[in-house]
Amino acid sequence: MTDKLIENSIEHELNPFMIYNSDGKIVKYNEEAEYLLSYVNSKEIFELAMSYAPLNYGYKNTYIKLEYNRIRFYAIQVGYEDDDYIVVRLYKEIFVSDFSIKETNISKVSIYTLLELACNNTVDMESIEIVKRYDPSIPETFISVKEFIQLLNQSFKEYTDVKNLVITVEVKVAKKMLIDDKRYPVCAVSFYSSDSDDIKSESELLRYAKEANAVLFVENNKIIIEFALVE
Repeated sequence: MTDKLIENSIEHELNPFMIYNSDGKIVKYNEEAEYLLSYVNSKEIFELAMSYAPLNYGYKNTYIKLEYNRIRFYAIQVGYEDDDYIVVRLYKEIFVSDFSIKETNISKVSIYTLLELACNNTVDMESIEIVKRYDPSIPETFISVKEFIQLLNQSFKEYTDVKNLVITVEVKVAKKMLIDDKRYPVCAVSFYSSDSDDIKSESELLRYAKEANAVLFVENNKIIIEFALVE
């Protein structure tokens, strides 16, 4: 076994891995840690590591619940073998949702087609500035079209009185949905406006999401819809 193999394995693993020096400066991190550090300050992770570090040289695993930008972790590992460096690894909680759908209720469509249709149904395009942050690599997927359109329509209605709206479509890292015993990647559609109030129709949105085999999250003035990418 080579050192390069071990290093590459750490670089590409699903869990964030970071090494700090004694001054609290991060000196090495893998791809997942780079993604995490775009949402949380490295100093905060260092302070967390110091709180869970072993009293003597060695390694300590602690089961805790953490969440950063909807990424959940169930454990932290902290270790050091001298006074110069300390290593931190966070263990992701893998999210799996379980659904069952009938083929007669679904069609293969582009999520972007449904978004444009729902937007045209509910929004005055001349009064709202819409910013679209779309991942062009997301393929067509099987969706319960009627129910999903109802969900998108209701989502857009929450923002009919705003001046700006940001719509983001992206694939969620380390999330899977279970559809008839098969695991699929998760796509997320989020709506956000800096000048909107709290979401008023959360109960209706939850009902539509359930009918559309989607998972709904509401955060103040933000709506997030997650669904399986079934190609």
